[in-house]
Amino acid sequence: MKLGNLTHVSLMLTAMLALIGMVGWILAGRDGLLITAGTAAAFTFFGHGASGAWMLKAIGAQKLDVADAPKLFAILQELADRAGLEHLPDVYLMDNTMMLGFSTGSDEEDAAIVMTGPLVQNLSAREMAGVLAHEIAHIHGGDLVVMGMADMLTRMTRTLSLLGVLLVLFNVPLALSTEGGGKLPWTALLLLIAAPMVNFMIQMALSRTREFDADVSAANLCGDPPALAQALEKLEQQQSSMFRSMFMPHQPGSEPSLLRSHPMTEERVKRILAQSPAFGPLPDSLIGEHHGPLPDWPVDDLGNLSIPVRWLLRWWR
Repeated sequence: MKLGNLTHVSLMLTAMLALIGMVGWILAGRDGLLITAGTAAAFTFFGHGASGAWMLKAIGAQKLDVADAPKLFAILQELADRAGLEHLPDVYLMDNTMMLGFSTGSDEEDAAIVMTGPLVQNLSAREMAGVLAHEIAHIHGGDLVVMGMADMLTRMTRTLSLLGVLLVLFNVPLALSTEGGGKLPWTALLLLIAAPMVNFMIQMALSRTREFDADVSAANLCGDPPALAQALEKLEQQQSSMFRSMFMPHQPGSEPSLLRSHPMTEERVKRILAQSPAFGPLPDSLIGEHHGPLPDWPVDDLGNLSIPVRWLLRWWR
């Protein structure tokens, strides 16, 4: 991670840690501040090593072997070599009707890339290389650790704040009595309510920053900024269609930017296309063949894909 990015990340994590310390101070004064801040710091820096295997099992992701999709793994290996990864990430396929791809794990050695069937089937080899390069950029840049820390701090802040609000509400009769001074601790209550939202917004800002940096690294790794931009536009188009069908008056991308985990696709594409990649494009032997979507998607009653993995990945064999 570059020094400037490291400084940015450190400041954001420090702000989140300060917020959780404030919640502890509201709950139990100085001792509460020290206990909550110390516990949060310990969990953040030493508790992020928990394996993501439970999450992969919970979402029903199926691990792929090289024999399932040798061309896909060949692209992944080339990108990992360019990034200097010592360990090739595991690849999982998840049943879902959306085009999704993300990385998970505690660090580079435990990293895994998860993709859905529609993503694999609807992207060309060039576009898939861009998506894989983006996830490898997250892994190589340490984003799995950083975002894991941020998520843990947000969860702890939300839990402690909820506990504090409940304690205040349970003590309303005492606070309104003569012994309690006849006043409610409005300042403390408002801070307890606001702390989780502020921490969440900091987490989203951190996520958007890491996405921009991952885009830069991905364009360098795949050597094909237009393909990466096309992949992002396909993802945006499908997600926008889904949102329009669910909320007709809602215009895609009109949600407040402070609450977005990813930057606006238009801005990402603009930055990517203006970039001069450090590497050249992948060889034609890896990305020369076009891979297209299937005409129909057989799904079960829950909307999940009911396609055997080997048949689903036939384009990548």
